[in-house]
Amino acid sequence: MASKCQLCQEIFSSRKKLVTHERIKHRNNKIIPHRNSLIQPLLEQITFYQDAFIVLVKKRLGFNRHSIGTKQVSIHAFPENIFVFLFENEPSFRYSPVQQKYSCFFQGEAGEQRLKQLVNYDNWNVRQDPKLKTIGYVLFMDNESSYGVNFSWTQTELKENERIFQCGTVTCKFTADSGEFAQQ
Repeated sequence: MASKCQLCQEIFSSRKKLVTHERIKHRNNKIIPHRNSLIQPLLEQITFYQDAFIVLVKKRLGFNRHSIGTKQVSIHAFPENIFVFLFENEPSFRYSPVQQKYSCFFQGEAGEQRLKQLVNYDNWNVRQDPKLKTIGYVLFMDNESSYGVNFSWTQTELKENERIFQCGTVTCKFTADSGEFAQQ
């Protein structure tokens, strides 16, 4: 079955070849062919998903050596229009029409500051335990390097009894660390 690139209209003999074409020719694509069909989300909806993200990240942050390293949180049934609304103006925003996948990456101190603005909460990435005087946090910088937070949104489709069911999932990958904090 032939597959057509939604960005340049080139036709390919298979979906696999189209995916390869898109990865090479449209690597940094920001064009969303169906953008006009995505409605502006309500502020209450945006706030709901921002809060859900913050709660899930904080649940993944801990205070001991077992809670450090690469972590991931996912929100199933995450609306596409909210992902687009939050991230489409970011420099690292990308869209793959054939995979129906968005991505956006934030790195280092600048990425940390920008995410504070996007989720509307300065302490989204920190969890403190006052009794133990320890802190768990999303790592953006340390002495040796810079770390990032990667967001992606993918659409899952199920076809059954001549009906199509669609659901979007947002995934956030980050590096967690922990340490002691100074009481003030």
